[in-house]
Amino acid sequence: MSRKALLFVATVLTLSLAIYNPGVTAETSKVQIENEYIRIVVNTSEANMGRFSVGTTGGDPDRNTDQNKHLIYGGDDPWTSYTTVRIGNQNWVYGNPTDRRAGSNGLYGELVQPPTVIDGTIQSSWMLGPIQVWQILSITRSSTTGLLDTAQIEYHVENTDSVAHMVGTRLVLDTMLGANDGAPFRVDDRGLTTDTVYYAQNMPQFWQAFDSLANPQVMSQGTLTGPGVTTPDRVYFTNWGSLADQAWSFDFTPGRDFMRTGEFELDSAIAIFWDQSLLGPGESRSFVSHYGLGGVTIAPGDLVLGVTSPAQITADAEGVQTFSIIAYVQNAGSGEARDVVAKIKLPPGLELVGSRPEVRLGGLQVDETKQTGWTVRAHSNVDGVLSYEVEVMAINSKPNKVRRSVEVLSPAKLRVHFSGPPALSVQNEKYEPSVFEAKASVKNEGGTPAYGGTFEIMNPIGLDLVSGQNPKRFAVTIDPGEEVSFSWLLKPTGISGALPYSLSVSTASGKDVKSNLVMVPELKEKVWVGSPLSSRGAIRVGDYFSLSVWATNFRDFTGAELDVSFDPELLQIVGKTLDISRGTLFVDDVTAPLGSLSWPTVSNQTGQVIGLKGRREQPLQLSYGTLVTFQFLAKGAGETDIKIDGVKIMTSYGEVENFSIEHGKITIEP
Repeated sequence: MSRKALLFVATVLTLSLAIYNPGVTAETSKVQIENEYIRIVVNTSEANMGRFSVGTTGGDPDRNTDQNKHLIYGGDDPWTSYTTVRIGNQNWVYGNPTDRRAGSNGLYGELVQPPTVIDGTIQSSWMLGPIQVWQILSITRSSTTGLLDTAQIEYHVENTDSVAHMVGTRLVLDTMLGANDGAPFRVDDRGLTTDTVYYAQNMPQFWQAFDSLANPQVMSQGTLTGPGVTTPDRVYFTNWGSLADQAWSFDFTPGRDFMRTGEFELDSAIAIFWDQSLLGPGESRSFVSHYGLGGVTIAPGDLVLGVTSPAQITADAEGVQTFSIIAYVQNAGSGEARDVVAKIKLPPGLELVGSRPEVRLGGLQVDETKQTGWTVRAHSNVDGVLSYEVEVMAINSKPNKVRRSVEVLSPAKLRVHFSGPPALSVQNEKYEPSVFEAKASVKNEGGTPAYGGTFEIMNPIGLDLVSGQNPKRFAVTIDPGEEVSFSWLLKPTGISGALPYSLSVSTASGKDVKSNLVMVPELKEKVWVGSPLSSRGAIRVGDYFSLSVWATNFRDFTGAELDVSFDPELLQIVGKTLDISRGTLFVDDVTAPLGSLSWPTVSNQTGQVIGLKGRREQPLQLSYGTLVTFQFLAKGAGETDIKIDGVKIMTSYGEVENFSIEHGKITIEP
């Protein structure tokens, strides 16, 4: 049974269930982002969660035939396109386990974050064995149209293990042009209709696909090299069936047409490989590819001429960059076009590399399409918009020409500002502030977008991220003049000194690290008497007030023993069972039982509290709270001390030997 038949059966079953059970809906579970050109859909159903599709909304504004068309098979229920992460000799498939054919023989990991729309991107994450993988899908600019009509597909892999692993990634795109599931691919000067592979050393800048140059329904494009993308090690143009059944290596037969394996339908697809390389403990790597609409300038006629090239190019480190100009020629006449010739004319500032301006294409039969291309270099001292012209002619057809432009831009240039407080202080035996904000702002001061931005807070020695925060933040594209901001909340762990923390900024244009220091004072282990609490502030004779003994900054705190003495002429502990109450350090989390408190001997005649003992069920990582609270009556006027006697502090490692003690002092007014 074909995949389309299976999909039909599944749809019928779903609709039947919906009719039978009103609680079941036939609506597909998904999240999506879109604009006036394209939309990206990610499956959020239990099966196939994480798989995506791309389609048009308004499509190319110069074409009225490509609205609401497929670019990837699946539409609102994507499942045929999938991604494999090969770790060692195991093939892990990104997303939830599938109930369909594509990738069913791979391993599956644990969901970390379901597909979620965040800042205009769809982000998700799975743990695949020891490797955490993020999928980040967003809308970016096409290299040939210059419009926001392209899906950026990014995978960010991080080794969470303590040992290195060999890690590689394979991305399968099940291309579909509207209703055409088997359209040929067009690469440089070739039209591909059979199994073909390209390697990194001869990788084309982009490939395109369309059914007819004279009357194209949809024109798609995948970008393989250039700004914002990660050049693959291998790219295979083949049939979908072979890729669906084998998660990494697959049945590839040069010269075989795109007939789907096991069936009798043309079904073209692409496999993009970033081969395995060593990923050390804590290391991460990103792989980025672009797929969306293609920009082809078309001039109708007996000889239909279509020309494509990057809309913008960026000067590299040497100030120059080569790029491809591709020309498609289709015979739309009534007879053979003989001795067809394509010729390019370049303006000052552009020059050909290794090719001649004139290319002979030979004869073209009716409806036949041929293509050719040139490699062009921009001079190092030029910028701005440069226009070139391509002309096609035949001895028995009227000539045709296309004029198209390319803009030469300066590279992206990021200005990074990273800030935080210079120092923390200590107030009431705790840090002030207890949590501080590290802020990052990144502005692109160059002439072209910065792609694939990853911003990570690193090496916070003595500092922890507040729970729930991701140390990594992402900015898919930072346009020229655009500024993006991020912030993280950090808290000290008890280590003192000048503590460093850093921001790592990584884009396709390069890497940068900014570092800060925060001075964190020492928190000393201390038992101390707090200030008295009274209903009217100042304490007068006859007033009742409470007084607490504190234990702060003890690590792995488990319990305490202490005696307390006071002046019986001026103070009296009141009540019986309410005279002394359990301190906050002996109140465990709500899921744990209360800590124990052994009642002491209380003597208002001698002014002594003897034998107070408290224990916790579970150690407290860092103590900050009260051991005990006393209720006093002020009997007489004067100044008196509250003394801590014979105190012991216990931790998971035994009794603490050296710590400071601070007695209390109380003034009672007449």
